[in-house]
Amino acid sequence: MEKHEKKVIFAIAVISILFLLLIIIMGIKTHNDVGEVAKQEFSKQQLLLAEQFSTGVEEFLYEKVELTESIARNRANASPEEFQASFIDIYEGSIGYYALEYINTSGVVVAGYPENNVPIGYNLYENNREYPIEHARDTRDTYCTNPVGLFEGGLGSFIWVPIFDGEEHKGTILGIIQISTLVEKYLEPYDSYDSSGYVYLVDRSTQVLYDGSGQYTAGDNYFDMLNGSNPEWMHIMEEQLNGSEGTAEFTLNGKNNTSENKIIAFSPIEWHRRLWSVAVVSPATEVEEIANPALLKNTVLVLFSASIALLGGFSIILLLTSWNRSLKVEVDNKTFELKQSNEFLEKANQKLKELDELKSDFVSMVSHELKMPLDAIKTSTERLKDVDEKELIDEDELIEKILRNVDRQTRMVNDLLDLSRIESGMVNFRKEEVDLHEVTSTSIETVEKTAYDLGIGIFTSIPEHLPGITGNKDALVSVFVNLLNNSLKFTPWGGRIDIDIVELDQYIQTTVKDNGIGLRTDDISKIFDKFYSLGYDIYNNTSGTGLGLTIAKRIVEGHGGTIEVESKEGKGITFTFTVKK
Repeated sequence: MEKHEKKVIFAIAVISILFLLLIIIMGIKTHNDVGEVAKQEFSKQQLLLAEQFSTGVEEFLYEKVELTESIARNRANASPEEFQASFIDIYEGSIGYYALEYINTSGVVVAGYPENNVPIGYNLYENNREYPIEHARDTRDTYCTNPVGLFEGGLGSFIWVPIFDGEEHKGTILGIIQISTLVEKYLEPYDSYDSSGYVYLVDRSTQVLYDGSGQYTAGDNYFDMLNGSNPEWMHIMEEQLNGSEGTAEFTLNGKNNTSENKIIAFSPIEWHRRLWSVAVVSPATEVEEIANPALLKNTVLVLFSASIALLGGFSIILLLTSWNRSLKVEVDNKTFELKQSNEFLEKANQKLKELDELKSDFVSMVSHELKMPLDAIKTSTERLKDVDEKELIDEDELIEKILRNVDRQTRMVNDLLDLSRIESGMVNFRKEEVDLHEVTSTSIETVEKTAYDLGIGIFTSIPEHLPGITGNKDALVSVFVNLLNNSLKFTPWGGRIDIDIVELDQYIQTTVKDNGIGLRTDDISKIFDKFYSLGYDIYNNTSGTGLGLTIAKRIVEGHGGTIEVESKEGKGITFTFTVKK
């Protein structure tokens, strides 16, 4: 009997030990699998983040190229003063420029903005430095440079755009982009938000454009600094220089013979035959933090199962099944959370691409709208210039046509700049005491000629002793004018527009109502969207950027009020907005 018991005990002990070994092996495998899944999902997340950065930087760079090229279009015979005016509009209406310059055919800088960043009178041909003026002139195409050092410090990329009148070269437009501006806009916010990781940006020559770790300075060369001391990182650099996209792991050697494992995700930035690369570097410990809850449970499972195996023998099988199921649920939950995060980033990335397509469509539309009055001005001017002394023409009519198209182009440019400044937060409405009687009177005077020509009457109902408000007079006039102009488009001959103002408890409420053709139901929710054009106004001769009502909405909200629209087809349009007393 004792011999049999020993055999049973020995058998149980052997089975328990074998079972213990099996538990340990399964625990190690599960531990490795969880770590690998977490690493893969984390790498995907970082790659999507790098793609977001590259998309944002590409948009920024292409926008500056398009803006610089827009200055050179149809400006073959423009004067330095005209270029100067364009420089001021573009520079003040956007961010990221270090300077804008006009260089004549002799290589002399004759105009530029801002003045303290432009060497007026400087001759590029009188020194030994090489400038790509001839390259842009000979290829008749825009030429962009990799970032180089600026005289006042920092790095900048140069955009050289040639100007031609037929086959004759008339000069060059030079736009200088500050690298520090795009870094502040797209990369530095990540470094300030995530203290454990950082972002760096390099060009094709491995010149450092930005290094969020603070280890390198803009203008350094990674190859020169590394000097072959880190083969893993050198290989990653080579992949970046080839325009590749991907993720990798490497070991970064620090001070005092310490080392740290890093995970890097990199994505290329391609713009105008230039190749840069942006990379997101994160400690490998971040993956451990993601996987730790599941790994901790796995460790507890192994220890508990081992103790039960040693003490309870075969009963461990039931417990193991239960715990394995719990572990699988935990792993699935963590994997699901990571996938949800990746899906969110993918949607955000898709949204950026859609915005990029919208920007391209907008640039094409604006280029077309700006070209039409320019063509009309050019044709009328050439007609005045080439007229024969014996030929009878109506000079006043041509001059009126020129002035009308200049006003049209000015309105479009002002609308674009106003909206850009309002949305970027660059506009602070200067507040003063404003009389709405005066605002309404000024607004009606602005549109009364158009209303008279269309046979439309404008009527007001305003209390005589209406209290004043605190606001910006010019901005409020712009609100009234935009609303009145909209009503004029949709009101037939003999119609009327009513302006009613009433006093509420804390607000002054204004209603602008017409008896025109009204809006379609689908258009009501989109009427305040940027660049949205209805396309079915009564007169079919209006044009613009579709920004008037958008600007009006931003101004009203900037005064702490709200604006709403009501309409039915054939029943007219009613705009109601409020401003604080």
